[in-house]
Amino acid sequence: MRILVIVSLLPCLIAASQLHNSPLSAVEPTVAIQPFIPKNFKLLSVAEGKLNADQQTDYAVVVERAATELKPAARRLLVIVSDPEAENGLKIGQQYWRFIPLPSVEGEEPLTYLAINKGELEVQFKPPNAGRSYVSYTFKPEGRRFVLSQFQQYKVKPATGMFSETLIKLDQGERELTSGSMSSPRHMKKTEKFKASQIWTPCRIDDPLNFEP
Repeated sequence: MRILVIVSLLPCLIAASQLHNSPLSAVEPTVAIQPFIPKNFKLLSVAEGKLNADQQTDYAVVVERAATELKPAARRLLVIVSDPEAENGLKIGQQYWRFIPLPSVEGEEPLTYLAINKGELEVQFKPPNAGRSYVSYTFKPEGRRFVLSQFQQYKVKPATGMFSETLIKLDQGERELTSGSMSSPRHMKKTEKFKASQIWTPCRIDDPLNFEP
């Protein structure tokens, strides 16, 4: 399993403004998840953790199919959860076909972080030519689906060193806006009420690199 690294942008930035910037590397499928990898797909990234209440290991898996003459390239996000009644104690809880974007035309990899942390699924992307900018998603289990509970968008203008951060806590109905200079500890901050237009799950987010809840 690849190592997940959290890199702070600058010491003066607020703790929430961090890049999970570990490059993807070759991942060998474990015996446990091997049966769930679709035919003609390769394992791109995998995270382990606990997503349900049984305290058994669950998995978040990204797989990729290379383009052929008959089919375009494709990626899937599989959420594999523990189930004592399932064969080998695991089953696919959810799978999403559109949420994980493919690399850009120039070959830039958008997926920079995948993790299961404190019972929630975390995914982070870096848009093409975005420098230190990124977007991140946190989904919490709700029945059989995974619902967006937090969304973060961080933008940096390389020419000026100015940044802006939007942190939306959907559970709390709150949006935090922070902006300022990366070289200064003084930032403008504002907190306001926020109401999402709908309940967001990965299958409803068609363009995760340019999404606003």
